[in-house]
Amino acid sequence: MTSRKLTKRAVAGGAGVVAAALVAAGVALGSGTSAADPVSLTLDYTCPFPLIGNQPIKVVINTDIPKTTKVGQQNPAFDIEAISTVPETATQGLTLVGAKTIEGTAVSSAQVDAPEAVLPVNVPITVEKTNVPASGAFDIRATGKTPPLTFSKAGTAKITVNALKLTLTPKTADGSETGLGTFDSNCTLNPGQNNLLATLEIQPGDGNPPTTPPTTPPTTPPTTPPTTPPTTPPTTPPTTPPGGGVKVSYDLKGTSQLKGLISGAVPLTGGFDADADLAAGKYTGALKLNPSQAKIKLMGFLDGVTDVAFEQVGAANGTVTTGAITFAGKLQIKLPRISLFGFPISQSADCKVKSASDLALKSQGVFDVLKGGKLTGVYAMDGTVGCGGLNSFISPFVTSQGNTIDVDLAIRK
Repeated sequence: MTSRKLTKRAVAGGAGVVAAALVAAGVALGSGTSAADPVSLTLDYTCPFPLIGNQPIKVVINTDIPKTTKVGQQNPAFDIEAISTVPETATQGLTLVGAKTIEGTAVSSAQVDAPEAVLPVNVPITVEKTNVPASGAFDIRATGKTPPLTFSKAGTAKITVNALKLTLTPKTADGSETGLGTFDSNCTLNPGQNNLLATLEIQPGDGNPPTTPPTTPPTTPPTTPPTTPPTTPPTTPPTTPPGGGVKVSYDLKGTSQLKGLISGAVPLTGGFDADADLAAGKYTGALKLNPSQAKIKLMGFLDGVTDVAFEQVGAANGTVTTGAITFAGKLQIKLPRISLFGFPISQSADCKVKSASDLALKSQGVFDVLKGGKLTGVYAMDGTVGCGGLNSFISPFVTSQGNTIDVDLAIRK
């Protein structure tokens, strides 16, 4: 199984697998000597998914389990089905990477506490190929078969549901894998729940001992039970809050053209970090640009060089939708050293544009949140302050409208 390493937490869509996997693992008993009875159990899980991080998943398990069986009676495998609703956040994450369908498998673990032993049960199930809608929640159907099971001693058996491992593959419209590839999600039960699915009475069969267990220990010692009771859910909470923001980081390269001052383009390098609410389609971010240097030409013949520094002022924000992103923020632009013909005419750390510039960017072409893309925008600059004795000479050349910026974002590995 291939799994792609990502620096972001990144897409869900496997919630529907959970229900069927839990039923399959918990119900290791098929038709017995008695009629099956409807059983329902609701559990809350926390499942870590790429891009969207930890997600709270509610699962309603509905199936039929016989209340009684007999010693020596093989309980054959039977079909199970479970329907679970994929939350809106997961849908948003899937659509952002171009997923049109999702499919996969799962292995669910449960435990049968029988009179003769504690029996671990691991059950594989299959997630049917399911279409991913453009928005909103949607249902996934998962099916599987339980393994056959036979009891050798009379008494009471308890079936408890435990952890779940999902292996999922989102695919694009042409059937190829998305940038997520195939990924695993190890789900854990949230604390404070009763995970007892059913209790089964095992009756003595013909020629078998009575229901009262022997007072002497059996010849073969039972399997060592877990250190915590099977009905006790995990006590360790998830490391990040379920449904928390998605954190994504990009490396940045590009250029900016300052009209009236720069004779060429200002080379840009740096990074961009975002914390997104995918369900709302919004994010907050931090744009970090490294100090740069550019050639200048004043009055058409005075050649020189200036240092340029960009600092984000306040929080930046924007929107993120399938294939597109916007950015809105403020940048304080500084010119800590300006030289003409090799001689500095200003070398003050306080030399800067009077007020922070409003910067608006939007993606050009398709923006892939798992890879990156191109953004362009424009901004204006006021005159300067703090540039020493020649500030009044420098300021008119800095004052400008329609300064451009072009950057490429590439996901940070």
